[in-house]
Amino acid sequence: MTSPVGANRNIVSSTAAGSPTGSTRTPEVRVRPATLDDAEAIERIRVETWRATYRGLLPDGLIDGLRENADQRRERLRSQRADQFSFVAEDAGEVAGYALGGSERTGDAEYRGEVYAIYVLPAHQGKGLGRALIRESARELARRGLDSLVIWVLRENEVGRGFYERLGGRAIREKPLEEFPGAADHIEIGYGWSDTSPLR
Repeated sequence: MTSPVGANRNIVSSTAAGSPTGSTRTPEVRVRPATLDDAEAIERIRVETWRATYRGLLPDGLIDGLRENADQRRERLRSQRADQFSFVAEDAGEVAGYALGGSERTGDAEYRGEVYAIYVLPAHQGKGLGRALIRESARELARRGLDSLVIWVLRENEVGRGFYERLGGRAIREKPLEEFPGAADHIEIGYGWSDTSPLR
């Protein structure tokens, strides 16, 4: 399947009725494939959300060292593999969240899809952007024949864990947070959905 980067389809999220998160969603929330022009916004969201979420949970040196790198993000979008996707969520026209995903990265036979990252700016949380991003990610994976998925979250991130649990995710395994220097003593929990149809 062709990478969604640069695609022109628009995906409008549904209304708040029936949202398992209980959040208020407005017709102004929209999820669409990321384009190269979204690189700056994605990087801003990544850095701001990391600083707000992980300050006090991860080493200060790691948090303080975060820098936006729009050129690197743009190249990642440009070279995105065919089995991966990138979505952004707009709130009243402003890009305020994003999700990255694709095939599960370790070859897990049970959970074949994965959402690699999902972030929403703190000022826009509680408006349904996260739920809309999860929904479209699950739909995209299903279009590719992947009807199960896993998402990894820091064990100390109680807000994130609660969000996935309200969506029906089940804690299925743990692993050390090894990709960041000085963070290997922290644990990530994998939340899994063996059937993503309730998310879609």
